[in-house]
Amino acid sequence: MSKLKVFLLLILVFTITGCVSVSKNMHEIFHVNDIYYQSWMVQDTEKGTDIIIDLIVLDDNVEFKTLVFRGIEVDVSEYQEGRRTILKGVINTGPSLIESYEYETNKTDDMVNYSYNGRDFSYPLVNIQRRSTRFIN
Repeated sequence: MSKLKVFLLLILVFTITGCVSVSKNMHEIFHVNDIYYQSWMVQDTEKGTDIIIDLIVLDDNVEFKTLVFRGIEVDVSEYQEGRRTILKGVINTGPSLIESYEYETNKTDDMVNYSYNGRDFSYPLVNIQRRSTRFIN
C-alpha cells in the first residue's frame, strides 16, 4: 500500500510541476527589448510624444490594443522592422492645425494592454528611457 501512495504522490508532483511550467510559458508570449519615449515638434504647428516598445519575440496570437503613458491612454500601432516588432503610441500635445486633441488622464500606471487567446492582459512598462527631442522641418 505504501508503494501505491509513493507512486500517486510522484504523479501528483509531476503534474503540478508541469502545470507551473505551462503557466510560466503562457506569460512569456513576447519579450521587450527596449522601451523609450521621444518628444517631437513640427516647426511651431504640431508637437507630441512617441512611446516606442521594441519586441524581439512575439506570439502570433497577441493583439495589442492600447498603451498608457503618464496616465494617458492611446491606441497602439504595430509594425515590423526585420525580425523585430515595434509598437508605437502617439500622444499629440498640440497646438494642431489638423485636429484638436483632448486626453483624459487617470492614475493608471504605464502599461500596454493586449489580448491573448481571447483574454485581456496588461504588461507594466518600466525603465522607460527618454530620447532627445526630434525637431522636424
